[in-house]
Amino acid sequence: MRLRDRALDLALDDYDAFASDAGPGEESADCSRSALIDGYVTGSRDGRPVAPLMGDFRGRGYDGGYSFADVGPTSNFVAYPDYGLVYRTIPQTVDRTDFELIWLVDQDAVEGRDYRLEELQWMWDMTSLEDKKIIELNQAGVNSAWFEPGPYTPMEADTRRYVDWYLAEMRRAAGA
Repeated sequence: MRLRDRALDLALDDYDAFASDAGPGEESADCSRSALIDGYVTGSRDGRPVAPLMGDFRGRGYDGGYSFADVGPTSNFVAYPDYGLVYRTIPQTVDRTDFELIWLVDQDAVEGRDYRLEELQWMWDMTSLEDKKIIELNQAGVNSAWFEPGPYTPMEADTRRYVDWYLAEMRRAAGA
């Protein structure tokens, strides 16, 4: 089944598709299609379009939904009918990670005429700032003298697989 075709056919019906049987060192993948808040046609401050329709949506219009895809623990994609967003985390050290956001619009869209950058970026800038605060507070807790690691929760299976793979690769590289 081609998930892209399935997503467009579902319109407002939520769905999830997972490839969760990834082995050590393999990326997991999942995608979902969900409805937006009632009255919203895209992910923006007020729910109104921020850019021209893209791709197949040009002929279909707004359908009240958005798509989300994960590829492993570090790469994600969100697609609205008028724009897309790639965001990825890039681990640098044990306590430092870079976060990259890439906004996508129709190839013929012109900044200032077809979209305003600040409106296009608003929602995910705000979301990223909120995420950053949560992550920093979490890291402060991990860094505290009172922190004791515990087991992963079932919803952290991808993280556990990634950490297990990473540690095994570091042991292998060190010749252990």
